Amino acid sequence: MRSARVAILASVALAVAACGGGDDKAAPTASSSGPTSASSESSGSTSSSSQEPGFEVSDIAAGDQHVCALDRDGVAYCWGYNRMGQLGNGSGADSSTPVKVTTDQRFESISAGRYFSCALTAGGAAFCWGDNSSGELGDGTTGAGGDDENRATPVQVLGGLAFEELVTGQLHVCGRTAAGEVHCWGAYPSGQLGNDANTDQVQPLRSAAGLVFTELAASGANTCGLEAAGAAWCWGNNSFGQLGNGAKSNAAQHAPGQVIGGTRFVSLTLGRTHGCGIDAVGAASCWGGNVHGVLGDGTLAERLTPTPVAGTHRFAMVSGGVQHTCGIDTDGAAWCWGANHVGQLGDGSGTDGEDRTSPTAVTGGLRFATLSAGEEFTCGITTDDLAYCWGANTAGLLGDGSDRGTTEPVRVKRP
Repeated sequence: MRSARVAILASVALAVAACGGGDDKAAPTASSSGPTSASSESSGSTSSSSQEPGFEVSDIAAGDQHVCALDRDGVAYCWGYNRMGQLGNGSGADSSTPVKVTTDQRFESISAGRYFSCALTAGGAAFCWGDNSSGELGDGTTGAGGDDENRATPVQVLGGLAFEELVTGQLHVCGRTAAGEVHCWGAYPSGQLGNDANTDQVQPLRSAAGLVFTELAASGANTCGLEAAGAAWCWGNNSFGQLGNGAKSNAAQHAPGQVIGGTRFVSLTLGRTHGCGIDAVGAASCWGGNVHGVLGDGTLAERLTPTPVAGTHRFAMVSGGVQHTCGIDTDGAAWCWGANHVGQLGDGSGTDGEDRTSPTAVTGGLRFATLSAGEEFTCGITTDDLAYCWGANTAGLLGDGSDRGTTEPVRVKRP
């Protein structure tokens, strides 16, 4: 939420000041020589000045190829790809501008999975919509790999639980209660639900029993939780070392294991095959797969334990995408690293930009309160509450009303 993001920025900034730290303001120069892939869309730079009026939002979440956001009144809007009903407006039509989710509910937070979306009300009730092939909507039904049970408008998650937080992976969801307990539902095969049910779940099931968390993170087939003392625990797929336990394995890991290395984190994020955390002074570390330099440590080497992100940046938040990562420093400046073949790093480097193995500044001089990295694009909210996106524009997921990709931030259009 907006107030929570401001509090995080302020608390990390105070910690950095107390320790005498500061951001490295020079534009990073390191870039990888890793492989890039061609985009099938027309990609180019678009001026944000042509995108008036802006869309004022309080929360934003990027899925693989769609985005959802909440306006200041808690009304949900989504845009982009809509084949599974993930835009929540009762249709299957894509939209290049925000469309209102068909519900009378007002939400406090919103999250986006691969082809589905979920949101929480002020009272902690969870609602989801879109793809339900693995039971990820939590309404007691599943399409069992088909689309018969997909929902193009929100349905309430069963169980009557009140959640403080919801996080979404590719095909699963986990919620955290006020007591710090975790309940998950959706796809199970990699152990991402954190229990031994050994099958997909169509409504919330207690997970990570015995552990109490203050924050959750999810992406791909992985979930992590953060304890109050700063220890991180992860479970699910570990084929790239994304559990941070010093090993990697193709076997499903449903039992939470502690991320090793001794770092005490204040926040976590997960990408498709990697994880990152921020410590009390804003230093970021990442681990897991490192294709395209997504770990930001200046190399392409896979890391099985947390490894510092290059530079002296002090981050207030970090968001992991599929093959790129973005973060906001304590001054609100945005930095991204990893794959850049369709401009998802936002550094203005052209329609076939070089990958970056260490943080590179997002162009435009905007100051951000939060960012959310999607599959080949990034969206964020500035400190004056305006939504911006950049990168690939498949199915209109940049929300600017066009089908053109961009290598710099463009304003999302007001509905």
